[in-house]
Amino acid sequence: MRYEVNGHWYTPNELSDMSGIPPHTIRDRLRRGYSIEEAIKVSPVHQSVKDFCDASWYKDWVGMSINALYEIFWKWCISNGYKTVSKQCFSRQLFSIFPQLKTIPTQRNDGCHRIIRERG
Repeated sequence: MRYEVNGHWYTPNELSDMSGIPPHTIRDRLRRGYSIEEAIKVSPVHQSVKDFCDASWYKDWVGMSINALYEIFWKWCISNGYKTVSKQCFSRQLFSIFPQLKTIPTQRNDGCHRIIRERG
């Protein structure tokens, strides 16, 4: 199925690439009666994560712990006037924007210390 936005037609995957919102979320919003503009609108809370990702190079994060990256994000939000989000919300949004990334547990294997890696 394709949807019209400003005279152009897009699939949910293409809309996801443009907005950073996962395709299943877009489809769910449309099924619930949202307009196409509402379905692809990023909430102000999630906009901070999207803008942080746009301002960064994800390959710099490979080998970094998720805790360390969240701390960088938190400081970036404060210095750029954004609202911060929880680490869980940040991680979820981050990995929906960059599906080529994943985390793996460190040798401590306590769940709190996870290292970012590229899929492959």
